[in-house]
Amino acid sequence: MSRVIAVGKFDGIHLGHRALLREGRGLSQTLDASFMVFTFPLKRDALIPNEVRYGLLREHADEVEVIPLSEIASLSPDEFLELLVREYGAKAVVMGPGHRFGKGRSGDPDLARGWGKGRGVTVRVLKPLLCQGRPISSRHIREALREGRVREARLSLGRYPALYGTRIEGAKLGRTLGFPTVNLELPGEILRPKEGVYVAYSFWEDGWGKGLLYLGKRPTFPDLPPSCEIHLLDPPGRDPGGTIEVQLLEYLRGDIRFPSAEALKEQIKADISRAKTIFGKTPVPRPLHPAFRKRFQNGGTGAL
Repeated sequence: MSRVIAVGKFDGIHLGHRALLREGRGLSQTLDASFMVFTFPLKRDALIPNEVRYGLLREHADEVEVIPLSEIASLSPDEFLELLVREYGAKAVVMGPGHRFGKGRSGDPDLARGWGKGRGVTVRVLKPLLCQGRPISSRHIREALREGRVREARLSLGRYPALYGTRIEGAKLGRTLGFPTVNLELPGEILRPKEGVYVAYSFWEDGWGKGLLYLGKRPTFPDLPPSCEIHLLDPPGRDPGGTIEVQLLEYLRGDIRFPSAEALKEQIKADISRAKTIFGKTPVPRPLHPAFRKRFQNGGTGAL
């Protein structure tokens, strides 16, 4: 089988990645070939968990091949490109302008173009896609999230930044304060954005809700461990379970130490008031997780 192969990490599947995927799909139709994405597991600072990323890539490609970097790290750039032809039937290769490959990341698009001419393989390299005057990149999106610049990250992603977590038992501090929360354990590979409070939409298997996400060390209560938790403004009939997707709309404030629990409660009330104003101006987004989208399209909420 002949294939058009798009190569990359596709971390976050931002606007630049989606342009690359459209290019690959279009080229595969022109060449009457299958379209494959060739990618790698990410171990840290990922913008979305690996399994979510693979699911989204499968919506754009006929096949998604996931190979640990350790298995190809010793290959020279030419050997890696030859692997795509020998093992996967590459008729064409598509990559971004900043893509590096091969041992020591020594291969680049110019090398790939030269190899393609000698091998009779089409190599298509996209031009940089700009956002606010700079090339879109996963590195820049990570920097923005580490500094709480949610809007900047959103513009490059073409969607709201998302966190994913699994519900775990918490210290029940939020319930004690009068603002019950759902505590989340985040996957080890994903990036932790700036600590503090965010306005966020949450999605889970059979529901969704507006809320405030807290991520931080709980400095007002130093005896408690750090936490990631979301307070839903309209609590569902039963607490969400399984995987929960949290889309970040806006960064409200930092992880502040308050002089007392009462002072913290007053701040949370002010946070909720600000959040309601933001929700009033922000339509409910679609869930990012492919499984959630299918459920919502089938009437999971009626609100989307």
